[in-house]
Amino acid sequence: VAEAMVTGWVKSKGIEDEVLDRAVHHLKRTTLNLQDVAMSVRMVPVNQTFKKMVRLVHDTSSRLNKKVRLSLLGEETEVDKTVIEQIADPLVHCVRNSIDHGLETPEERLKAGKEEQGTITLEAKHEGGEVWIVIQDDGKGLNREKILDRARERGLFPPEKEHTLTDSEIFTFIFEPGFSTAEAITDVSGRGVGMDVVKKNIEKVKGKIRIESEAGVGTRVVFQIPLTLAIIDGMMIRVGTSKYTIPLLSIQESIRIPAEAITTGPDGLEMIDVRSNFIPIVRLDDLMTKNSIPKKAGDCVVVVVEVNNRSIALLVDEILGQQQTVIKALPAIYKHSKNVSGCSILANGDVSLILDVTGIAQSLNNDYEALMSSAA
Repeated sequence: VAEAMVTGWVKSKGIEDEVLDRAVHHLKRTTLNLQDVAMSVRMVPVNQTFKKMVRLVHDTSSRLNKKVRLSLLGEETEVDKTVIEQIADPLVHCVRNSIDHGLETPEERLKAGKEEQGTITLEAKHEGGEVWIVIQDDGKGLNREKILDRARERGLFPPEKEHTLTDSEIFTFIFEPGFSTAEAITDVSGRGVGMDVVKKNIEKVKGKIRIESEAGVGTRVVFQIPLTLAIIDGMMIRVGTSKYTIPLLSIQESIRIPAEAITTGPDGLEMIDVRSNFIPIVRLDDLMTKNSIPKKAGDCVVVVVEVNNRSIALLVDEILGQQQTVIKALPAIYKHSKNVSGCSILANGDVSLILDVTGIAQSLNNDYEALMSSAA
């Protein structure tokens, strides 16, 4: 923060001095070195968390009379200590689910032409600016038709969209609160209760969860989580007189809007046509200031962000650029806001709120599912 303030002051004054430039450059280099040292203290390998799963697999498989082999990969991969603490419970739940619901009994596996001993693989690896935690089993896979039937019973999708649902979209129904296809409750992983909590816990650390499955082959659950919660790469934007930061990992693209690109649906929801894909619009001036000033569509810029594999378009006034941001705790006045997740200090000492794109989508008229369905 101090380095940004010094650099910002030099730029604002238009000072050109070789000695001062060298001093500022040295300050930047020193700041980066200090940042690396501070980050190394926060980072811990996942091996301790992974090793706790050995006992869990042994005890759970014994209770269920199943034979299970646990394979650990990428144990030395490092993650922010705060992140690893948050994902421990979701990891336990997914491993239990794999043993209880995913892997077959030895007799069932032999009939299916498999080894009687099932395999669960836990893997940690770096992918871009994220760490992926993968839980994979070689069991029977998710029952697509059962999930679809239960989702239909609960009215989780419009009837006319049933024939266009992809496997990925169908599998995400298991993250709905209380969703289950189990015929009987077990004391190992419960009756479906928990996968919604798993998803919420992963989202708390600004991560994502996705699931892949093939009948008779197995299931793969992936936690995509940030390396750290302390520092993010962000896009600085302006809305009215306020400045906000959008996490770069959430951004798909930014574009200018021609007036004819905006349409309004029967439900009053504004949409933008991006390459023949209709994406719902969120006017940040309405949402954040509640003091909207009518604008021409051409006066605005759209930042398209991803929320749970869907896209929404954030209408902003100006994109100010990218920067690495140190995340600070929210002031008390914003503690209960679902639209922001933290704040950062700008070079001039002002505060920039960090937008929570998932919270923004969920807060819209309490109609998050309708919003996401419209974006499909």
